[in-house]
Amino acid sequence: MAAMGSALGCGTAGMSAITMWKKAYAQGKSALFTLLVFVGAPISQTIYGMLLMNFILSKAAESGFTNWGGCLGAGIFGGLGMMASAWYQGKSAAVACDALGETGKGMVNYLMVLGIVETVALFVLVFSMMVL
Repeated sequence: MAAMGSALGCGTAGMSAITMWKKAYAQGKSALFTLLVFVGAPISQTIYGMLLMNFILSKAAESGFTNWGGCLGAGIFGGLGMMASAWYQGKSAAVACDALGETGKGMVNYLMVLGIVETVALFVLVFSMMVL
């Protein structure tokens, strides 16, 4: 589920970056390569999903482990939380692509917003691990 969110987020941000590059080329300007920073931001949630999956698998492999409900809940709800975070990070990144492409200013501000959305995924990862 985290990977689905990453795909949705990267796709959304990518569409915005392509639009800004098209506008720049149409105006005879050079395209901002830095927009790729925004496009790639949601990918990290896939890594968090893999980390959570490996943690769940290692806990489930321990002898005497009986908390299968916790594993199921951590996997489903953790994955949903990461998916939402990645998707909305991509939506925020799309708007950041538009703003940076239009003004050429504010990259650090836009990255701070993406970092806050990223923090949600980190909280989901940690809290899901704490359930187990």
